[in-house]
Amino acid sequence: LVISTVFVSSRQSFREQEDNARIQESGRFALEIIGRSLKQAGHVEVPFDDFKVAFEGIAISGTNGGAGVADTLTLQQEGAVGDQDCEGMNVTVAGSIIQNFFNLDAVNAELQCQGVISVPPAVPAVPAGAPIGNVLLENVEDLQIVYGIDTDADQSVDRYVATAADWNQVLTARVCVQIRSDKINIVPAGTNYLDCNDTSIANAADRRLRRTFTATFNLRNRINFLP
Repeated sequence: LVISTVFVSSRQSFREQEDNARIQESGRFALEIIGRSLKQAGHVEVPFDDFKVAFEGIAISGTNGGAGVADTLTLQQEGAVGDQDCEGMNVTVAGSIIQNFFNLDAVNAELQCQGVISVPPAVPAVPAGAPIGNVLLENVEDLQIVYGIDTDADQSVDRYVATAADWNQVLTARVCVQIRSDKINIVPAGTNYLDCNDTSIANAADRRLRRTFTATFNLRNRINFLP
């Protein structure tokens, strides 16, 4: 009986540590893939035979899903030949616009991204119907984004908003993803966790392990040397 009790306890502890490690890895991956695209938003490929100082597309836009509903994020940049969108498609014409549309399939808990490459600047639009795109990561329950805007043109964030009235004022984006464990019955019933709104939530009946990951990213191409 003692040996059985020790075995069961050790096995449960191992399952929790294993799933916690996977959640940590998933959280880092989600922030890395979104953050990389955010930092490249608005990038301009300056041609050798021309002069260009501004990005001609729409560097960043998104939608606020509201309470309990995931947000969406659309990012654009110019790409060099060989650059790829989030679905792995290559740029074949220099100066083409790479558009990455991040969204969440809440039903299946999947973080998705749809990539579009076009020669003229594409107009960001949220596709109608169910979320579309390649699945980047499973067991993602929430995606929330707030935007740091500069209202007085001093290249410093004045406040964070759920959606921007003028997307040209956005300098940073704070991204939060909520990841759950793949296995059920990992934590005791009634265990609380913090969601992306920093609200303490009682764990669901499935008793999965849940964690939120947050990071703030600068849109590097929005910053210049002028005061």
